[in-house]
Amino acid sequence: MNEYLRGSEWRRWDLHVHTPGTNKNDQYEGTTIEERWYGFYRSILDYVGDGSDKVKSIVSIGITDYLSIENYKKVIAEKRLPGTIKLVIPNVELRMTPMSRNEGINIHFLFNPVVVDELEDRFFSKLSFEYNGRPYSATKAQLISLGKALDSSLAEDAAYLKGVGQFIPSVDSLKKLFSNDPELRENTIIIVSNSSNDGVTGAANSFSHIEANPSDFDATRQSIYQFVDAIFSGNPSDISYFLGEKSDSPDEVIRKCGSLKPCFHGCDAHTNAKLFEPDNQRYCWIKSDPSFNGLKQVLYEPKDRVRISPLMPEEKSNYHVIDRIVIDDPDFSPEPIQFNDKLSCIIGGKSTGKSILLHNLALTIDKNQVEEKTEKSKTKTRVLTKVKVFWKDGEVNETGVQNDSHKIVYIPQTYLNQLSDENEEKTEIDNIIEEIILQNDNARISHEQMLKEIREYKPSLDKRIYDAVQINEEIQSIKKEMAEIGSRAGIEKQLDGLKKQKEIESKELSISEEDISKYDTAVSELTKLNVQLQTIENDISIVDSIVSVVIPVETDKAMSDDVRKDISDAVSMIKEKADELWKEYKLKIIQKYQTKREKTVTDMRNSEIVVDELKEQVESNEAIAELSKRIQEEEQRLLIFRDYDRKIDEKSEELNEIISDLVQTFKRYDDIQERYAASVNGEGSSLNEGSELTFSVLIPFRTEAFCQRIKQLFDNRVLKSKKDIINVEDFNIDQFDETALEKLIKACLNQTIPFSKSFTPESALRSILDNWYNVTYNVKMGDDLIDEMSPGKKALVLLKLLISLAESKSPILIDQPEDDLDNKSISDDLITFIKKKKIERQIIVVTHNANVVVSGDAEQVIVANQQGNTTPNNKFRFEYRTGSIEDDLPVYDDSGTIIHGILNAQGIQQHICDILEGGEKAFAKRKNKYNIKG
Repeated sequence: MNEYLRGSEWRRWDLHVHTPGTNKNDQYEGTTIEERWYGFYRSILDYVGDGSDKVKSIVSIGITDYLSIENYKKVIAEKRLPGTIKLVIPNVELRMTPMSRNEGINIHFLFNPVVVDELEDRFFSKLSFEYNGRPYSATKAQLISLGKALDSSLAEDAAYLKGVGQFIPSVDSLKKLFSNDPELRENTIIIVSNSSNDGVTGAANSFSHIEANPSDFDATRQSIYQFVDAIFSGNPSDISYFLGEKSDSPDEVIRKCGSLKPCFHGCDAHTNAKLFEPDNQRYCWIKSDPSFNGLKQVLYEPKDRVRISPLMPEEKSNYHVIDRIVIDDPDFSPEPIQFNDKLSCIIGGKSTGKSILLHNLALTIDKNQVEEKTEKSKTKTRVLTKVKVFWKDGEVNETGVQNDSHKIVYIPQTYLNQLSDENEEKTEIDNIIEEIILQNDNARISHEQMLKEIREYKPSLDKRIYDAVQINEEIQSIKKEMAEIGSRAGIEKQLDGLKKQKEIESKELSISEEDISKYDTAVSELTKLNVQLQTIENDISIVDSIVSVVIPVETDKAMSDDVRKDISDAVSMIKEKADELWKEYKLKIIQKYQTKREKTVTDMRNSEIVVDELKEQVESNEAIAELSKRIQEEEQRLLIFRDYDRKIDEKSEELNEIISDLVQTFKRYDDIQERYAASVNGEGSSLNEGSELTFSVLIPFRTEAFCQRIKQLFDNRVLKSKKDIINVEDFNIDQFDETALEKLIKACLNQTIPFSKSFTPESALRSILDNWYNVTYNVKMGDDLIDEMSPGKKALVLLKLLISLAESKSPILIDQPEDDLDNKSISDDLITFIKKKKIERQIIVVTHNANVVVSGDAEQVIVANQQGNTTPNNKFRFEYRTGSIEDDLPVYDDSGTIIHGILNAQGIQQHICDILEGGEKAFAKRKNKYNIKG
């Protein structure tokens, strides 16, 4: 079975691990070799654990020894490594001339495990070293002979180690060996040390010396770099140099070294403590399947497939990664389809379920977006009714269940071309460009300020319009209310008579305001005390009725009679004592509240005395109270009457002020938005730095829409005769000044031009004084404006724009972008762009173009197939197989038999060649990179 369904992922490898019994410098703990091996395996298990720690989960190790693979064979045979270690590679280490410092240059040969049984004949026996005129090979017998030739007194084991230490072949002999056996060379990765002690740098001084003095880069040292595939070094300077990122350009490094070189690094462990812990935590991360073929891909993607880092490279936030999809449908396998977090390409023949998978993946996450874009793209895809999409952060999207916690960008088939064909005032292209522009801090702040100013202005404008429309009606309403109140003279006469009558009544009764207040307080207090007395008497009665505060509980019937009797006796005794105690406390409580009752009764009597004293006087003053009330009412009427006169004057003045303000509306909207445009278009903007795309903002007046609205508002028969107010047939915003706008506003208020339909002065003014300016955007690539580009180039720019929404790291789902692009756009621009962006965002794309998959270095390929006479599936109508590009094997079951179905019959590589347009050609260009057989 294929274990690596997500394709190529970053995993920790350590290609330089010595074991107990290594031919040099064995420092593993233990007094016997058995103890050392036990401790070796124990240390590995303790380090790796259950594999949940990504940093410590080693997926592949290189069992290293000097001129031997015996310890590698022992490890393979014993099968004691943790299950998380999927690949063990034999790493043969030796030293070669020329000398580095005091010893030979350290060089490593990593062999494909499939050729291990042939190495004795094809490698060790063919290695050659001459001593005292006699040639020696690197077989064990020959190394023992070499050791004895150096010191005849040595026993065989000691002579063997002596021979290993002194066997230092020349680089030319090594080149000759592999030149004579190209198949072995194909199954070998050769890595040379670049350290200053035992590496090429020690012989060449340093690569910086090479850069500064190219003439010193003699043929020998140059031939070493050209001979090897990679460098053993965790030094950041080495890594940069061999990728062509220092003073030597990539082309110059290729000229000197034969190719750009990946740098690997290992722990070089000779002790338990050193296992998988290189200095400075310079861990080796490789992005590939844990297979020898996967490792070989690093040679051809030295920058993208290997990193030396303490942490996993290029990790995305879990909430930005779609983990898998599960489809519950009888036509589809229920097994989850897993996704890589970088570039996943879905391929397959026509009607094999490619678009079904992508469409339903997107639909389950964001139904509104998918339906809107599908309608625009005019595509139809089968909709599945039971789909679940799982995100890496644990969130789940499910068909029919609203969940807006995650976002995607979905680009269906032909969508880019449909966008290109839009002809609206503000298009989806404008929205896309705007979102990208707003990634710039200065532009975003300016845009937010623009929206804030418009947002804050609109309510005040609406209020001003409302006030202007309402003011005449308010004046008429005020006059009507004044007439209903009466005349000013009548109110003043009535008020004068009431005051005189009150004065007479007051003199006859002569009661003070203090007495009236005293009476009112006493009445209120008496009412309150009466309620309080009733509460106290009720409480005393209830307390007095309580005989006992102890209520015995029933004993459990499951108890024996004796236990129940003991408990009953105890309860009776406790109750008797409690009741006696309660009598004492009850008496104290009753006495307390009886005292409170007595005080309440006394207070009530005092209040009653006050009431009785003033009652007659107060009741006789009801006439005064009634007169006071009527005087107050008449005075209020007079105040209202006078206030109405004042309001009429104020409203008339306010109307003029409002109209003066409303005529500024167009200018204010224009000024607000032009400030935003200036911030983006200005020379000081950092928006376009480092981008091949340049953006600009325009603020056009929507003349056509404005004139159309005027025609909708007014009776067009009258409108034509009112050209002195507005001429829609020859409207020009530059000539429509404040005076012209004031005429139009007053025409609405006074209804000089009759409205059509059910429009009112308020609705008409709100419509006229709306924001008629549009914020539109333009983008240039090179010297070409997007509106002037060819369809293919325009679609490419749109795709770049959609993927460039860097502030949003959400996944991008694209269905067959090649349908919108030309081949030149794909090969020249799109591939480079996708390779860069997939590091930042997860990209899942349906494609039938090999360049998107192969040249785009897809981490995962998902092959789709629909059951057919010549394309059988294993069980279901629609099936999918996932894996990496380096996957070149069929899928086997546990018994070693190839699983039924066309998808399982061959590797992902072969499916790419069979299915995709230009598949074989694309692979031919990069044959070495992906090690295609044949």
